[in-house]
Amino acid sequence: MNKSDVLVLGVGNPLRKDDGIGPLIIEKLAHDPDFTHIDLKDGGTDGLNLLDDIKDYQRALLIDAVEMNMKPGTYKLFAPDEAKLKIKGSALSTHGFGIAEMLDFAQRLGIKTQINILGIQAKDIG
Repeated sequence: MNKSDVLVLGVGNPLRKDDGIGPLIIEKLAHDPDFTHIDLKDGGTDGLNLLDDIKDYQRALLIDAVEMNMKPGTYKLFAPDEAKLKIKGSALSTHGFGIAEMLDFAQRLGIKTQINILGIQAKDIG
């Protein structure tokens, strides 16, 4: 059962250094009383599983390490169409089957959740 209409998903693999930024942020927000009215979840690394996570929400924010060729720690908010274009044109996501494919499937399945992506430039995902 959702406690809110908003889901914040941290995506990434903590074993790959900066790639774990999404789950780390979720862990920190879970202890912040200002975020008790928002559903928070560690989304892991499988883009397709994110569909089940987001489908019952009005809005979802995905936080993920990205490759934008910018200074590490730089962040940018992407709309789904902008993220899909950037992922196809470059290596935005650090996951093989990830956010671009999930966004495409969400659209094809008619999922109405308003999705945004907060991308954070990684330094090291080794």
